[in-house]
Amino acid sequence: MGERIERTVRTLQELFHDLSVGAREERVVRYLVTELHKGRHFDDILTDPYMISNTDAQDRAKLLENPETLMQIEETMATEFGDYRKELDTRSRG
Repeated sequence: MGERIERTVRTLQELFHDLSVGAREERVVRYLVTELHKGRHFDDILTDPYMISNTDAQDRAKLLENPETLMQIEETMATEFGDYRKELDTRSRG
């Protein structure tokens, strides 16, 4: 009986640990996406005190694997290149 309880406790501890890591990761991703949306550069955001205190180097590297982060980076790049293209078109007409 004691071994069974021990396994249950370990399972619950692992579950809650995974949930807390997932919640922390979600907050970090939300912060990153918000800052990217403000027009900040990815590298600058990664050196923010918030990012440093809530992630380690491996966590920050994993952010590039997160689909939400990648979508926001793609959107930011599309907007920047779209603005650049508009400026070039305006200059070539003028």
